[in-house]
Amino acid sequence: MNTIGMGMFLSAGTIFLVKFTGLSPAAVGTGLTVGSLAGFGAGMLIGDFADRRGSREVVIAAMLLEALASACLLLVGSLWSLIAVAAVAAIGSAGSGSARGAMIGLLAEAGKGARLRSYLRAVTNVGLAIGTLTAAIALAIDTRPAYVFLIVTDAATFVFAAAILSRMAHLPPTRVAQTSDSAEKERKWVALRDRHYLGLTLAASIASLQGWVLVQALPVWIVLKTDAPRSMAALVLFVGSVTVALIQLPATRSIDGPRSAAHLITLSGPLFILAWIMMALSADHAAWIAVMLLLVAVLVHSLAEVWQAGGTFELSFALARPEAQGQYQGLMGLGARVRRRGSAGHRHPVVCQRRYGGLDRAGRGGRRGRIRLRADREALGSFTHHAQQ
Repeated sequence: MNTIGMGMFLSAGTIFLVKFTGLSPAAVGTGLTVGSLAGFGAGMLIGDFADRRGSREVVIAAMLLEALASACLLLVGSLWSLIAVAAVAAIGSAGSGSARGAMIGLLAEAGKGARLRSYLRAVTNVGLAIGTLTAAIALAIDTRPAYVFLIVTDAATFVFAAAILSRMAHLPPTRVAQTSDSAEKERKWVALRDRHYLGLTLAASIASLQGWVLVQALPVWIVLKTDAPRSMAALVLFVGSVTVALIQLPATRSIDGPRSAAHLITLSGPLFILAWIMMALSADHAAWIAVMLLLVAVLVHSLAEVWQAGGTFELSFALARPEAQGQYQGLMGLGARVRRRGSAGHRHPVVCQRRYGGLDRAGRGGRRGRIRLRADREALGSFTHHAQQ
């Protein structure tokens, strides 16, 4: 439910902040980046709390916090208010991700965590696609009421999702307090003491850098280096999201444990390389050939992404201690946040303004063109990253 609203906001939220808050693109990018730093570590803390108090209630509280942050965007009028709202949103997002992981760990049968997670990813991508298409209408209207509608809808979907979860049965805590302080201290941060899981988190963070190719590199590559129509920068993103949603379940059906999960991750590597080669070759051919190469490359890249994500999800559950799933998923989420901070994918308008600003001088766009390209990049980010949470 909330992914539809998320797709709406991710496609047009940054544009609203730039156009209607009085803040410059650089200030918006700075506010979003600085505020998001609050999410570091929050996932582990909230995930540990979910293990000890029950994951359902924690997920509901985190979603309501995200709803509050979304609604408060309408009140942003300064850099400091934007930082505060972004910080609340980051804490809510990190908390809901780790607590949701704890809930999935409880609900999934042994060896079936990847299948359940794949199903959820497929539903997430469908929701994001619907939300993004809806946002396209608001982008075409391009008025404050249209953007306000997107933000209010985004907040409402979080509330609706929380209401749906509230009808579920209570999930008991997986860890109980120890009578001995030393025993509690020894057990509290088990994830940080698990060297194998720390290694998995590091490897997964490095491997997931492939997402940067679709989030940042491909749209810029299509516009600046190929003869393909500029609309391809948006079309390939939509094709990728739909492909991920359609193949999510069948492509990961073979995963039944850590060994099969690791096998699919290994197979994803050559597919990524093949996709990147086709993307590179698109610069040296006529427009129609470039279009075909780009479409095939995105299809191959989408399959590789599904294999890598599905395998990583299975390992993230299978290698975690069952009584501390929230804490372990918080650690995995922390690795993902570190990776995104290190990539260009979360510099938001600052990067887009610098990279697309030259289009004016080349006579290939204007302010509206930069805004549309920025929206395309935001939409793809929602498909390839937020769906993995």
